[in-house]
Amino acid sequence: MDDQKLGLAAFRETIKISRESSPHHWEASRKCMVPETLQTMLPALLQHIQKASLDSSLRDRLIDALQQFSKPTGNKEGNKILKELTGFPPSKAVRALMMWGLLVDGGSKETPEGLSGTQWEEIIRNSSNPYDALKHTATPSLLDVGAGDLSFEQELVDHYIPYLRTQCTSLTLHAFDRLVPGSRVGGVYHKNLDRERYLQSFPPEELCFKFWGGMGLDTFSKSKGRLPRYTLSTCHAPANPTFAYEPSRVAPEIIHAHLQSSRGNYHQSRYEGEPVLEVSHQGRTLTFPDWKFDILGPLALLRFMAERSGVSILSAIDDEVFWEVLSQLLADDRFRPINEIFTKALLPEIFGEVYAELSTMAVGERIDLSKLANLRNFMPFAGATKEDGQMSCRLRYVEIRRGAVLEGVPSSFTARQFSRMHEESTPWWVILVTD
Repeated sequence: MDDQKLGLAAFRETIKISRESSPHHWEASRKCMVPETLQTMLPALLQHIQKASLDSSLRDRLIDALQQFSKPTGNKEGNKILKELTGFPPSKAVRALMMWGLLVDGGSKETPEGLSGTQWEEIIRNSSNPYDALKHTATPSLLDVGAGDLSFEQELVDHYIPYLRTQCTSLTLHAFDRLVPGSRVGGVYHKNLDRERYLQSFPPEELCFKFWGGMGLDTFSKSKGRLPRYTLSTCHAPANPTFAYEPSRVAPEIIHAHLQSSRGNYHQSRYEGEPVLEVSHQGRTLTFPDWKFDILGPLALLRFMAERSGVSILSAIDDEVFWEVLSQLLADDRFRPINEIFTKALLPEIFGEVYAELSTMAVGERIDLSKLANLRNFMPFAGATKEDGQMSCRLRYVEIRRGAVLEGVPSSFTARQFSRMHEESTPWWVILVTD
């Protein structure tokens, strides 16, 4: 901010320039006017105004008008003041103020949803715990994809709420899972009711928690109460085989044949009146949710997470899912052979030096993936074009870590099971920063 105190005329000109300087961010700021998002953004904006070099009378009038705007019933006098001070009608005034308020030294600009990609990359590079990114924003929020029994949610809250409490900052924590509450299949992976009650017991000024059951990637996009953008999104132990085979790379009949040979014969059935998938495996009949073998592929998961946060964290990724994810992140097409299943025998041949380097990583070790091979510039997300209103997603930074549970990092129930799975290879983490 300029050291010289801004008067009204200069302030209005600054607001106008901020509003016009980035058309893309201006359009994105529409999302911030959703009531749930606005409630988390306004405190940060008020904090910026308190610190800004403004005439004291101008500062006080701005703060008063914004506080009036935040009330459910609104206030005509507050709206009138907002227009007088900014030159814009109330909603546009708030959006323009957000863009102005998020200017940082050096001319770098945060997006309305959080810090810039450059800033997130710097934070992740310098953090042993990627979730510490929650400490670097005035409105921390996290979305957990496939939350399971809420073990991670409890660990995350116990880890961060004491710190955020000292900062007078509230954490928004949203989670969903495809398992339908009350279903007879899914066992220990259903939400734990005691944990849910614990998470709901916090006052809203400390934690805003919400869980959706029976919710998939497609249906979450239409759910009420979600934020359009989160500080972080995370997915623990991405489901196999759902994300283990990319449909744009491997034909459905090849995936089906591989599942039949490796998992056993499977068919749709019913159990106590609900649809299930029965799998004949090593002389036993196993029962799963009916969607267990639905194949979405890693691109669907990566797109979902990248659209909702600047930083995506995938943890405790098993070998099959990991190499399929990796193939989609690297630039060279040789990493995506058509209709080839990534068997253990083929991995060294397909991934070459990348495989040699990654396979020697010790638990807890981390590496910048771009040091091993070129990353894709823009991800090939279907429909991610200007025409349908969705911009392409550029990979800024990808970090690989090895291990299931990392020291000092909140973890999931599934991650903690890897120590008992003696036939499973040591799992992986993939941390992505996107623009």
